[in-house]
Amino acid sequence: METVSDLLTNGLRFIQDDRFFPFGTDGVELANFAQGGRKDKAIDLGCGTGIVPVLLAGKKGIPTVGVELQEEVASVAERNAKLNGLPIEIVVDRVQNLHLRYERGSFNIVTCNPPYRRKGSGEASLSREIRIARHEVEMTLADVLDASAYLLGTGGKLYMVHITERLDEVMSEATRRKLTPKVLQILRPTEAKKPHVFLLKCIKDGAQGLEVLPERDVLGGTSGLDYPKK
Repeated sequence: METVSDLLTNGLRFIQDDRFFPFGTDGVELANFAQGGRKDKAIDLGCGTGIVPVLLAGKKGIPTVGVELQEEVASVAERNAKLNGLPIEIVVDRVQNLHLRYERGSFNIVTCNPPYRRKGSGEASLSREIRIARHEVEMTLADVLDASAYLLGTGGKLYMVHITERLDEVMSEATRRKLTPKVLQILRPTEAKKPHVFLLKCIKDGAQGLEVLPERDVLGGTSGLDYPKK
């Protein structure tokens, strides 16, 4: 069943299909965290039904490519772009194949809300669409970082959201690919609960030096949207 939601920002609307993984607060947080404008060129890896591209293009005017492996899911993302009349292109492809489609350094912004859980960690009972969204069955952290390092030129920015238990891995693997961690934002469900996800900005070939923002609740301050988290 399909529904159309009002995103309560910039007149944006969003088609959701209950057959597919719904977008959550982490995707909204990621889009709010990314910085840019009309002169930039962004690509969102594993875009799902397109929430991050819609918010990047609809709130910030950033022309965005969304990459999605699943054709049916990508078709909803395309419809969301058309529904809002936004400068978004949806590409059906594997993240691992993007080096065959684009030249090195083709983008100056990469965003990604990747699968959080490693393959084999309890996904067997889930539908294929949910497994792909939650578990590294089709796209691993290494795949995301390899693609980002290729797609970004010097000074290009990677914006990622991930779970705190993998923060050390994300930062070390990003650094190994010359994606220097520059800004870290830790998020918690509420003030009474432990942090559970983080936002990270990396710069390709950037100088060392990490800014750590004050820890805050999810959707505190800037999001303005409240949807179930991933």
